[in-house]
Amino acid sequence: MSISGFCDPDLLISAPYSIMLSLENTCVLYLLLLNVYFLFIYWKYLLAISLVYILLRLTRNNFRQKLDIGRKGVVITGCDTGFGHLLAKRLYDLGYRVYAGVLSLESPGAKVLQARQSDRLHVIKLDVTKDDDVQKALEYVNATGLWAIVNNAGIYFPGDVELATVDQYKKCAEVNLYGMIRVTKAFLPPIRKSKGRIVNMSSVMGRFSRPSGSVYSVTKYGIETLSDSLRLEMKKFGVNVSIIEPGVFIAATSVLGPEQLTRLKKEINYMWEQASDDVRQTYGRPYFDDIYQGMEKSGLNVVRTQSADPVINAIEDSLISVTPKARYMIGGSFSIVDKLAIFAKVYSILPEYISDWIFEKMI
Repeated sequence: MSISGFCDPDLLISAPYSIMLSLENTCVLYLLLLNVYFLFIYWKYLLAISLVYILLRLTRNNFRQKLDIGRKGVVITGCDTGFGHLLAKRLYDLGYRVYAGVLSLESPGAKVLQARQSDRLHVIKLDVTKDDDVQKALEYVNATGLWAIVNNAGIYFPGDVELATVDQYKKCAEVNLYGMIRVTKAFLPPIRKSKGRIVNMSSVMGRFSRPSGSVYSVTKYGIETLSDSLRLEMKKFGVNVSIIEPGVFIAATSVLGPEQLTRLKKEINYMWEQASDDVRQTYGRPYFDDIYQGMEKSGLNVVRTQSADPVINAIEDSLISVTPKARYMIGGSFSIVDKLAIFAKVYSILPEYISDWIFEKMI
């Protein structure tokens, strides 16, 4: 008689794995009970340490030494709207020399900055996807001392992996990732000479990716990894590299403003047009429409009083602090807490089945 007469071979194969899972679950339960025990015994000490930590976090900015960079220049990309536009105004008001890169010199944001008419605020055309624009900006700025570059220009794009086209992945990456690389490589020599700063705008979505978010998150992951390499490479030259990771700041930026929503609607329509018959039958047109409607709801129904100050404060600190941080994660949202920012902090230590379950509840 074969062994299958007594037992299913699949069960024999899976038996060691089942035993391992049982042991693993037992160990996890034991460690959990042990943690609960220590929390019960030492809760007073843990509470005291937590309070001291919170106090230090709240007061640290008052004790951080700041540099006086005088009239050295700061180049900022993506100043037509959003964080870049607000940062250009902030640094100008603080007395710094600002080179505000804009996609179009005729954009409303560019006009607002040009109206200040100052020798400390220069509005320059800087399409980060074009080598010629970057080279001309470098030649223009090189006439004066350059302290920092803030790579802020970026676009947002949604879409499932099966739905978004390769060209759409490339389009998003050309701005968010390769645009940053193009600008950074061009401006590194003068920044290296001044022992200055490079600040790269990432996102909490650079720490994790959610459903329909890969097109955008791929670029932000790229920013994170490139910035880490660059930070280590530039240490020997005295150049600091920082990453800014904002949470939910929809109302404080133009990421889902009317113009962006119009662009995104065209892109989603294009996804549908390029989809195969199988994909169309599997997902259906309503699925595509729901992607846009979700963004429209987020973009048009938010409270317009949300402030971008926490992000601008973080960028300012990264530029002039004697000891800037490698990463600045800034929670936003209109709730008491920014769930995405909190999730980003713990994502890397969570088992996938837990993070997947969280995603299912969040979407």
